[in-house]
Amino acid sequence: MTEYVQTREDLLTHLREQINFMIASAVSFDNGFEGEAKRLAVAIRILVHDTSSSEALLTLLRKKDVLYYDSASSFDPRNLLPSNCLTMIRASRKEDEELMGDYVAPLERLSPARNKNKKVGFGRWWNRTTMYKDKEGNSFTRRDLVLAVANKEGGAHIDRKLDQAYANLARFNSLGWKVFTEVEEKDFRNSPILPSIRQIAHEILKTLSDEVVSLFPESDLVFQRLDGYKQHCTALSQ
Repeated sequence: MTEYVQTREDLLTHLREQINFMIASAVSFDNGFEGEAKRLAVAIRILVHDTSSSEALLTLLRKKDVLYYDSASSFDPRNLLPSNCLTMIRASRKEDEELMGDYVAPLERLSPARNKNKKVGFGRWWNRTTMYKDKEGNSFTRRDLVLAVANKEGGAHIDRKLDQAYANLARFNSLGWKVFTEVEEKDFRNSPILPSIRQIAHEILKTLSDEVVSLFPESDLVFQRLDGYKQHCTALSQ
């Protein structure tokens, strides 16, 4: 059977679609549907994850070897306590409801210690920098989180079995954060996993805005979509 080799224009069409998919899912997530993070994980995997049998879209376009925005706080390996380097924690109370705790994707709402313009190489960004360390000392990278959600948690596939350390982070509060009310102590409403995927997608979209828009004609709608996304995030930060 003969094979068709996709052209550069084919690949750019795929890239345009993936950018549009990510922006649509990111905005939907920000409007309250956290499940969209699962689709974001698949898009991130398509863009940057190489395997022994397939190449990432950015690899095919020779755009993977660039610097990536890194919005995480610094991980201190000497710290014996659990570490949360990617999401924010938030305590809030709605009228007639008890105090609740949440993990939140900060987007551009970063503390002074987190440089929103810091960039690092792909290997460090994807596979070496620790995003979380739990109470048992298990650590998780961006790669760990994205591939678990995409491959096992409903992004592109659902696996009956999960790595126990990941399951503890996703389901059993292995970071240990709690909210204390007058009558009880409670785990946070959500896990850090899906907000983390949202923040990773934000880093990717900022990186793509810098690195790949030159591949498209200035009249292409991808410019408008990325600019609209930037305005969306700016509005959320105000």
